[in-house]
Amino acid sequence: MTLLLDDQNGQAPTTQGAQFWIDQFNLSNVYVVADPSFSLVPGNSVGTPQLSVVDPRTMQVVYLQEGYSGSSPSQLVQLAQQNSGP
Repeated sequence: MTLLLDDQNGQAPTTQGAQFWIDQFNLSNVYVVADPSFSLVPGNSVGTPQLSVVDPRTMQVVYLQEGYSGSSPSQLVQLAQQNSGP
């Protein structure tokens, strides 16, 4: 999922802006969500790009990476394995 935290003018993102992002980059297997209240950003600052791993069972951020490392974090695999059961 890609979170839009602002629009191209630095204003709050909109659902129309999210759709534009999808269309602009021809995204077909990624969700793009407008998040004007920074609900999935822990803390009070954002480094971009930012990767947040969210546990879908608790909706808590379990891992945060600022910047691009070129690979998926091991925490993502661990969370998937942890949540694979009932």
